[in-house]
Amino acid sequence: MKKRMITLLLAASMVMMMSVAEASETTKQISITDQDIQILVNNNAISLQANEEPIIYDGRTFVPIRLVSEALGLGVEWVQASKTVKITGNTNTSTDALLQKDAEIQNLKLQIDSLNNTIETLKADDNELSDLEDDLVSDYDYLEDVKIDDITLEGDEDDVNVTIEVNLDDYEDEWADLDDSDIEDYIEDVVYSIQDQLSDDTEVEGEIIDNDSDDVLVEFNKYGDDSLEVTFEDDDYRDGSSDSDVEDVEDSLEGDNFYVGDLTFTITDVSYDDDDEAVTATLEAVDDDAASEWDDLSSSTMESDVTDICEDIADTFEDDADVSVDTVTVYFYDENQDSLESFDYYVDDGDLV
Repeated sequence: MKKRMITLLLAASMVMMMSVAEASETTKQISITDQDIQILVNNNAISLQANEEPIIYDGRTFVPIRLVSEALGLGVEWVQASKTVKITGNTNTSTDALLQKDAEIQNLKLQIDSLNNTIETLKADDNELSDLEDDLVSDYDYLEDVKIDDITLEGDEDDVNVTIEVNLDDYEDEWADLDDSDIEDYIEDVVYSIQDQLSDDTEVEGEIIDNDSDDVLVEFNKYGDDSLEVTFEDDDYRDGSSDSDVEDVEDSLEGDNFYVGDLTFTITDVSYDDDDEAVTATLEAVDDDAASEWDDLSSSTMESDVTDICEDIADTFEDDADVSVDTVTVYFYDENQDSLESFDYYVDDGDLV
């Protein structure tokens, strides 16, 4: 520390943190101590010039009022006529601004937490889909004689998009030998495996593409427990039908399960009559005591579910074998092969009798 003597015009050069009005000018010689005092405003240090350093005199600390006021966001004006320091502004403004900024920061933190949670969820979904991809590629690496190059999944448990890749530069002849039912059966297996792993309500959409030409060969979708829908777009590579298509459909339908109320039935025999454009199917109950449960079914449930079964069978023949179906006759039997009931469904009219 050092001692220095200065002459100070108290009213003109240094003031305390208050307004001074009509002070008379006096001259007085004083002794002050230089202690390298720092000024902090809201924990922020104020940069001081050499002629702005605070001093201690008579037990009091004197600081430049303009320096401190402006640091607080206040205006300072020296009124010469009245020898007055005029300070204007509202110190609450700075406080309100800080509170607002703090609220904004807290809101941003909440948004960041929410985004982090979303990221973690997406990572978990990606990991689950990645594991499922590996399983599908391993389990469904061939569609008949056509090698599957890759199966990729995008989405989440609610909605999955599937891309199945083949290379027809290597397997053009093998693809041309496929029937619609071959492709549909393969897709059905893949889709049901996805829903079995994720959820019965998962909506699955996808396509089979030729990665040599990027052509879409087949599109498919299955929304939850709705029926699988398949659209063939590979006319340039495959006719899609053959003389044995009807037989292929008959073979593919045998063993399929259908439901009437809570009763499960399996198709044990199905045939198509080209002359009458009629399909006949026999369905046998899987459940025990089917006869008793059949009698307990309401007529509306029975009519609705049997109609769905007949429509499903007709659509399969029309889509996969490219044949017209006028009627579908279905025979239901219990687990002992005793007859339960039979129905005729007229496709064009949608009538069940």
